[in-house]
Amino acid sequence: MEIKFKVRISQFVCLLGSVLLLLEAARQISIGLTLTALLLAVGGTMLLVVSLAHELFTLRWFRTLVMLSVALIMSALVLLAPQQHLMWLWGFAVLLLYPRPRWLAPACALIGLVTTWLALAQLGSDWLSLGIGITATLMALGAIGGRRQQQVWMQLERRGRRDSNRAIWSQYQLMRDLPREIARADREDIHIELILLAPVNTGRLANRRLMNTLDSAALPHETRYQLDDGALAVLLVTRGERMASLRRRQLIEHLAMPVRARVQPLNDSDPCALDLKRLSAHLSDEPQPITLLPPLSRKPADASSDETSTGDAPSDHGRDILKPASAADKVAVAPSRGNDH
Repeated sequence: MEIKFKVRISQFVCLLGSVLLLLEAARQISIGLTLTALLLAVGGTMLLVVSLAHELFTLRWFRTLVMLSVALIMSALVLLAPQQHLMWLWGFAVLLLYPRPRWLAPACALIGLVTTWLALAQLGSDWLSLGIGITATLMALGAIGGRRQQQVWMQLERRGRRDSNRAIWSQYQLMRDLPREIARADREDIHIELILLAPVNTGRLANRRLMNTLDSAALPHETRYQLDDGALAVLLVTRGERMASLRRRQLIEHLAMPVRARVQPLNDSDPCALDLKRLSAHLSDEPQPITLLPPLSRKPADASSDETSTGDAPSDHGRDILKPASAADKVAVAPSRGNDH
């Protein structure tokens, strides 16, 4: 499965804006306004960085830093040369449209209102009241639109990819895919398992490296996911357990970095019984590179069909037959931790 992201248009807009700001900065230098030119050059450079490394804007701290810096730059430009840069006041309302931390909205609004007050105070009370009213109205509309965009952004972060440049999906998407993929695997009599991966050396750089190598090592049909706690997961579908074991080892060797993996078989299992938080807890501290987990509980439909096959009212003899079978299954399918069969 693939999804197309419309990031090229936004990258082009940021690139065009950076070029215009840098050209304006060069013009300001030619007429001797060095401080204004410096602010324009800083703003143009920030837009250039966003356009060339658009994935950085998905990081909360980077997005907050950029938005706060843009607000301060616009305020400084309006106060230094209000005759030339008074039009930047509408930019404060635009900032409120972007997803942001809660504290950033009142901060940008306060900076915008103070800037409007200081820039229009010399023009008289009538112009000051009009300017404050227009700016406050635009900011209110921007805050309302930003609140709606914030909800949409949160839904996209849950449902979409974690990274727009990589085919790595979210935990929400994994829970939606599991019932369909398990049903298909059981119907076609093929093996399906979920591999959870985490680097031994924890940290942002190690996680980013694992994400990059996994994206290149996995085959197109091997769907990759990033869980809410940062661990990565691969949905592996093969013709049998032996082929899955070979492919699993090949995949981990291709990563070329020390990782820890937990393998959860999924055939004939209930997806609701999958506790991803428990499975990925302390994954990097596993003593063995690969740890096989016991199968999950069976689907409720299969359990009901087993009861109907034994009769409408199962007798004590039937229960005696089922108990040893379930105990034997537990012994057979619960291999020791760290052994990869």
